[in-house]
Amino acid sequence: MSKLNSLGRTVLVLFLVATALAGCSLYRPALRQGDFITQADLDRLRPDMTKYQVQEVMGTPALTPVFNLEQWNYTYAFIDGQHRDQPLKFKTISLYFKNDKLQSYESRTWHPANLPEYRKR
Repeated sequence: MSKLNSLGRTVLVLFLVATALAGCSLYRPALRQGDFITQADLDRLRPDMTKYQVQEVMGTPALTPVFNLEQWNYTYAFIDGQHRDQPLKFKTISLYFKNDKLQSYESRTWHPANLPEYRKR
């Protein structure tokens, strides 16, 4: 009987150690938040698209300024799962409309192929 109890304890300890080690896995998935946008999505944007058409391509903007309805802001934040010690990386793009028609964009990281860049006056 004592050999059976000893074997049971050994199995239990091995199970607990294996479970604890499984929780220490080296795999860490990348964290992504916000509007996931691809270059293909951006390249579908054209001047004079309606807000509805832009929303069909890009999705609903994460941020819409309350006092400037002619500007839509999309933000994407991510961190590589293998480099958690590095800061969170952000990508943003602002789309500008005039009379509810897409006119231009402003971004440091994303550049739609068919849309002119916003020029401050």
